[in-house]
Amino acid sequence: KQWYQRRVAITAGIVSLNDLVTELSEKIAKLTISSAENTAEMKLSKAETTLSRAARSKEIEDLKTDAARVSEVESLKEQIGTLNKAFSLVLENKEVALAGMTTQMEAMKEEQVELDRAHAWQALHMAAAAACRGSTPTGGSGPNGNAVLAKENTRSCDQVCGASYFNVCDADISISGYKGQATSYSQRLGHFYNYGCGSPGNTSERFDEVKAGGDGVFSDHSTGNWYYRFCCCRKA
Repeated sequence: KQWYQRRVAITAGIVSLNDLVTELSEKIAKLTISSAENTAEMKLSKAETTLSRAARSKEIEDLKTDAARVSEVESLKEQIGTLNKAFSLVLENKEVALAGMTTQMEAMKEEQVELDRAHAWQALHMAAAAACRGSTPTGGSGPNGNAVLAKENTRSCDQVCGASYFNVCDADISISGYKGQATSYSQRLGHFYNYGCGSPGNTSERFDEVKAGGDGVFSDHSTGNWYYRFCCCRKA
């Protein structure tokens, strides 16, 4: 009986011990879970801190990039302003240069017109000299070179020559010519006439070079300017 009671007591003790072990195991398990949770929370907090720092670093880098871009934009604006000023100056200088060139070209154009006009009158005078050479009985004589004078429309060549140093009239010639090149052998290229020294002849002002306009030398039959008249004079 005593042995039985001891066995029961031992069995009860073992059961109690097992219960205690189970309780301790459960507590250890809880402590392990709690520790794991704390560790996880710490890791999570650390990760969040790391991410927060990374985000702040990213923000700082973005701000630096934005600042650099703003500085670059300002620099570009300054360069554009400088280029605009330079372009405006070049454009202004170009306009001044163009205005100067235009003025110069206009002056050259006017000079060329004046030169053409002078050459045209010279050609007419040379034609008149040739006409006088062929119209005088002796072909030209006297103590000096003979002269061609413009004939005034209201006076005779005797009067025109007599009032000059070359006081003798040999001929009164009227000549005209057409512009352009001949295109046929029947085409009239010019006209000539000899009124004689003693008569004023045709008194139209259109034949008087002195009373003609500067561009009158470019006129011909198509504009009603048939002739220009000249006196062939020599010194007696």
